[in-house]
Amino acid sequence: MMKLGILTFHSQLNYGGVLQAFALQTALMRAGYDVSVVDRWLSTTNDALVGPWRALSLKEVVDLLLRVLLGLGNGGRLLRHRRTVRFVRERLRLTPEHFVDWSELSAQQMTVDRLVVGSDQVWHGGNWSNPSPYLLEGAPKIPAIAYAASFGMRQIPKELEQLYREGFRRFSTISVREAEGVQLVESMAAKATHVIDPTLLLEPTVWREQVAIKVKQRPLLVCYLLSEDIEKVVPKLEAFVKYYHVEVRVLVGNWLRSFPKSVGQVLRQLCWMWGRMCSSVKLCLSAGPQEFLDAFAQADWILSDSFHALMFSAIFDKQVAILRPKNDDRKAMFARIEEFVEAATEGPVIEDSVETALARFERGETMAFRHDVIQARREASWAWLKAALEKVERERAGMRSS
Repeated sequence: MMKLGILTFHSQLNYGGVLQAFALQTALMRAGYDVSVVDRWLSTTNDALVGPWRALSLKEVVDLLLRVLLGLGNGGRLLRHRRTVRFVRERLRLTPEHFVDWSELSAQQMTVDRLVVGSDQVWHGGNWSNPSPYLLEGAPKIPAIAYAASFGMRQIPKELEQLYREGFRRFSTISVREAEGVQLVESMAAKATHVIDPTLLLEPTVWREQVAIKVKQRPLLVCYLLSEDIEKVVPKLEAFVKYYHVEVRVLVGNWLRSFPKSVGQVLRQLCWMWGRMCSSVKLCLSAGPQEFLDAFAQADWILSDSFHALMFSAIFDKQVAILRPKNDDRKAMFARIEEFVEAATEGPVIEDSVETALARFERGETMAFRHDVIQARREASWAWLKAALEKVERERAGMRSS
């Protein structure tokens, strides 16, 4: 049996990144494949997953404790790292070898003999990612396919065109997560097929087996915000709670407060922290992937600016409002959301602001997912994936016989 290795963004805090890796692994395992997640780290210390607290000096420990005591978000972030590490270690089947650069490995050191690259924005060539490892530059010569790889950018930078052109030739077959990704691959003289995100490969019944549903006292609004100013959003949510007897949980993407530089700033921070403790809006700074799943499964409404929030709203069939992005990086990624909304939803989904989203919830306006469309895409994507794996196996057999 072929030993598949999934190469993706698994070693990080991002909920979608970890859960799409879990979904693809689980889907392939349930289909009978021998599959692992290739343990590629984003840095030599793996800080993106385990956090920057491996070897702190005494001064750094004191600084961290002060930040925790002042409620600057560091304590929640530390717990979120621990919960994410636990989820990755318990739920992902990682390869024993780990590396940052392919030059650290040879084909003999690999415990997989086929690669499935993707999903997530593994081919992003912007200011926060290096696509080279995911274009298999310097990798051992192992047959590879790409499943639902994404770019998160509208065009390939001129200076990187050769990198992508050569990279695409290393794949037996390519599929991408967005229709505009097909165009980007084709602009580099290669071919690609449009498929769904791995989170949707798993049937909703499988996802429901992964969550713990608790009894709710009130309707629940879950917010997962990556680019909104949390301190400006919370008062709007508190006003919403004031008039509607609901529970609000905010899963915070990347929030840390600056260290106070004066006695006045310390006092203001303590007052702000006390206000949060007494607030009707619960900031969840420490939620790991499991807590993310549990919250989405329990929610009545979802408010977010995240693609995977939209995916899990579809999986658990929730009322959702997705905020239109305000910064350039997220605008470049927004086509994936617009594309899915147009094809697989009915009714209002995308909103320009938190206020308009909450107003829609107040008015009771509803949207609906087109589960027939999602199911058809799930079946077509599965068919593509199985055919791609059969093709790479035939190519491998041909290489052995020659």
